[in-house]
Amino acid sequence: MKTEISIKILIIILMCFGCSQTKRLSELDIEIEIIDFWSFAAIESTLPEFIVKDKRYILLDASLDDILFREIDKIKIVNNTIYILDKRLRKLIVFDSIGNGVGKVGSMGQGPEEYLQISDFDVNEVGDIYFIDATGTPDKLFVFDKNLQFVSVQKLPFEADIIHCLPNNKLLFGLSSWNKGDNANKKVVITNTELETEESYLEYDEYKDDNYWISDYLFMRVDDKILYNKPIDNYVYQFSNMGTLEKVYYFDFGKKNVPDNDKKDIEGNSEKYKYYCCLKKFTIINNNYILGTLHDALKTKTFIIDRKDKKLYMSKEFALGDMIFSGFFNNQIISVIYPGNDNIPMDDLPVNVRTHLEEENFVICLHKLF
Repeated sequence: MKTEISIKILIIILMCFGCSQTKRLSELDIEIEIIDFWSFAAIESTLPEFIVKDKRYILLDASLDDILFREIDKIKIVNNTIYILDKRLRKLIVFDSIGNGVGKVGSMGQGPEEYLQISDFDVNEVGDIYFIDATGTPDKLFVFDKNLQFVSVQKLPFEADIIHCLPNNKLLFGLSSWNKGDNANKKVVITNTELETEESYLEYDEYKDDNYWISDYLFMRVDDKILYNKPIDNYVYQFSNMGTLEKVYYFDFGKKNVPDNDKKDIEGNSEKYKYYCCLKKFTIINNNYILGTLHDALKTKTFIIDRKDKKLYMSKEFALGDMIFSGFFNNQIISVIYPGNDNIPMDDLPVNVRTHLEEENFVICLHKLF
């Protein structure tokens, strides 16, 4: 009874921030936690050393053309293998656990086993690689095995942005806001490998902009949970390992919250966004920390909330090459050091890492958290 009362109180409070969204959440009867962002003691910092237990560097091989890349849009580590998606070069590249190049997944083109643009990918428990080719009509789902050999391609019955592999051969999709196929207006669906819908969650409302994204987004695996947030929505949805919606976090930025009406035409309201703040890319939440990136007054910043000490560590504005949070793996923050980045204190790096960067190569750093 106490839990039910607390949830009802939270829902009443949330109605002040977004009535249509809150109404839908109240119907789900799940826990909602409010993160009062500016209530934490703020400190200007990127990644405080005292929360990092250990650091490990991986020097990425750049000896073959197939494994060269320019930017990292998504990085994932599964079964001691590193997967990197570069959307600009339209490449999904694979490295082993020590950075040796394994190869490229698939080939770009218009052939029956070729793709045009990878919007997102994931890897299941046995190493099969799934990715969405989102440039055709309809979108397609490609599957390659752990040896990077083509397995299958299927037409998706809906338009999807992101994918996550669940156990028992289930797939979790984040659907496009403009999807007119199956599950129109739904945000998240679970399908079997035949792409038949088994469950759907959350709905798009009228407060969306199909023509402009604050940033891309993805499913984030944190411990045994899956986190989903699609900017410009400041709700982070927590799913179980099996894909059941369990909990919702609402990030309250106070006077900097984006009003619903200004979510409809982001570019047209760009002047107003000089004063707004919202979540960007992905947000990681566990018992000790909350970390991610913000779109704050037209600037991109990283942040870490120490949940026990009630402190907020937030960086200055940073550029792509300064990106400190690129992913999360086994309680480790994955960051990437770009070659030629003058903002990295080179003297703090091991000699072999400095040499690798000076030779115009990329370095992955795994920051293990306490």
